[in-house]
Amino acid sequence: MSLPIIPDPGIALALAPALLRGLDGRIVFWGQGAESLYGWPAEAAIGADAHALLATEFPIPRTQIEAVLRQTGVWRGELHQQARDGHRLEIAAHWALLRDAAGQPSAVLELGTDITAHRLAAAELARMSAMIEACEDAIVARDSAGRIISWNQAAERMSGYSAAEMLGRPVDAVVPAELAADEARLLARVHRGERVERYETTRLHRDGGRVPLSVSLAPIYDSDGQLVGSVSIGRDISRRLSGQKALRETRAELVHLSRLSELGQIASALAHEINQPLTAIGNYVSGARRLLASGNTAAALTALERVSEQAERGAQIVQRMRDFMRKRAIEMRVDDLPEVIDEACTLALIGVRDRPVRVIRRLDPAARVAVLDRVQIEQVLFNLMRNAIEAMAGAPVQELTLATGRRDDGKVEVSVADTGPGLPEEVRRRLFQPFVTTKPNGLGVGLSICRAIVQAHGGELSAEDPPGGGTVFRFTLEAPPPPTGEEGADR
Repeated sequence: MSLPIIPDPGIALALAPALLRGLDGRIVFWGQGAESLYGWPAEAAIGADAHALLATEFPIPRTQIEAVLRQTGVWRGELHQQARDGHRLEIAAHWALLRDAAGQPSAVLELGTDITAHRLAAAELARMSAMIEACEDAIVARDSAGRIISWNQAAERMSGYSAAEMLGRPVDAVVPAELAADEARLLARVHRGERVERYETTRLHRDGGRVPLSVSLAPIYDSDGQLVGSVSIGRDISRRLSGQKALRETRAELVHLSRLSELGQIASALAHEINQPLTAIGNYVSGARRLLASGNTAAALTALERVSEQAERGAQIVQRMRDFMRKRAIEMRVDDLPEVIDEACTLALIGVRDRPVRVIRRLDPAARVAVLDRVQIEQVLFNLMRNAIEAMAGAPVQELTLATGRRDDGKVEVSVADTGPGLPEEVRRRLFQPFVTTKPNGLGVGLSICRAIVQAHGGELSAEDPPGGGTVFRFTLEAPPPPTGEEGADR
């Protein structure tokens, strides 16, 4: 077989990813560029059938390609070929039909550009784009000037604005005016190369509503490592916040019901407690009548003053019970701890005045105030005191010790100690779990509710049996922050 006469390929063609084949398909020229692309050396390639060597897969039948080549002299398209090591290549091919001096077809020049990496990158970009569009989180990318360059479907759903409306604009349209300064500050951090982990904020919806989001921010870099923009990922936390609100409301309801249950247990004792001032009032009124009848006006006035005192005493008892039962929102404030303890103690001692219960107070002046909700902490103290009083029933020594102190970590500690028999081991292991109780008719929810209240105050509730006997319950509360500025200077 005689090889076709071809022009001098020259240095440029030798370096290009090109081959020259005769009309019979056999390779007659194989340059360095082709060797680099396909891996075959020239001595192995020349004389071989080009498309058998490269295992070419054509996008359309080869006969159609050859027909276009003969008719127009060129063909362009994409092929799949195989390198010497077996890996597949995607090739952007450019074929040209060469003619001899007489104008007759003599050879075909094939130039191939490897677009495998481009195709893989395009496929990966398409995959990532599909993932971003399918993501339930709002993903928004901005360029270095803060203009939006990507706005996925989740961002459209959360904001009510389409991508077409937002692309090229700043994100200001969905940022509340009062949060604009914070948003600018966070974006400045990202433009310095920092990441901003999840923080909670709100965005404006097109309909005027607000959407609570948990947002993360991160910088975007190009292939040269230059910072070119930022991306934010926002998750709608409306359901989570609604769930937390429902949980708080349920817990508040449970705490309120617990107070009612506890008061139900001392209803008869309360009747006895109220009956005492009522009986005294009746006696003083009868005495005042006799004194007035005998003309002893001064003594009658004194008796009436005693009536007023007893009426006030009864009113105070009723008011304390009303405050204790009242259902209201949690109100955290700096409050007087000894006063809270005294009020809780008054309620807890209802009905036990005929028992030899001795109350000992050891209140540290350094722990005089704490940050608390008065009614809820009174409920904790009431529950702990009533438990202690019941635990000491029948004990030879019945001492209820109420103590406060300031811990090394700055928190205020409150303790309620009794001289009872201590806690059974099987109860101690599950003490703060619901429905665990030593009382024959108890539900076993009091201590679990007490712990929930204390934890909501940022503290902890624990129990221990000291070496001398009895049980000590301790819980912590936050101390108020130290005074600053002029207020601190005045003190």
